[in-house]
Amino acid sequence: MSGVENVKNVKKRYGGYILGFVITVAAGVLLRCLYAASPNPVMATLAPMNNSPWELGKMVFWPYLAGALATHRLTHREDSQAGQCLTLIGMTLVMILGCWAGRRFFESCLAIWLIVLAAGIVLYATVLRKKKLGGELLWYALAILLGIAFILFSAMPPAGSLFTDPANVAAMATIPC
Repeated sequence: MSGVENVKNVKKRYGGYILGFVITVAAGVLLRCLYAASPNPVMATLAPMNNSPWELGKMVFWPYLAGALATHRLTHREDSQAGQCLTLIGMTLVMILGCWAGRRFFESCLAIWLIVLAAGIVLYATVLRKKKLGGELLWYALAILLGIAFILFSAMPPAGSLFTDPANVAAMATIPC
């Protein structure tokens, strides 16, 4: 098999996943820019309002829904929806934990965001796309519950390091008590 045929096979097999990644990244950037241009409650639910780990989890959760829809359509609806939901939940939690654990080392979580998205989509394309893990209803319910948590905690964020903007923590540390 020649190199050109290999490239065509890779494009045919993984083109939908690559396009899904591009759509997810574009949707994340678009949501962040729309919130910066028009900070209203609807955009605050969909886009990060600050750089807290919980808020940055929105950069994975909501945009991946658009990327998953595109991937599902482009792969001729052969892939497992349970695997899509598991990927969505897993990537979101890894993003939140990665930003929380790396907040001392990274000024911005942009690199973590791109790595999490790429790794999640590669994991889905290679392993999770054909798996039926516990039924689709369970994973749909968990994904919906995570979406509800994003909506509720956007309106009423609890106290804690997971929900606190690191910029506010640094500013508060310089004020003498």
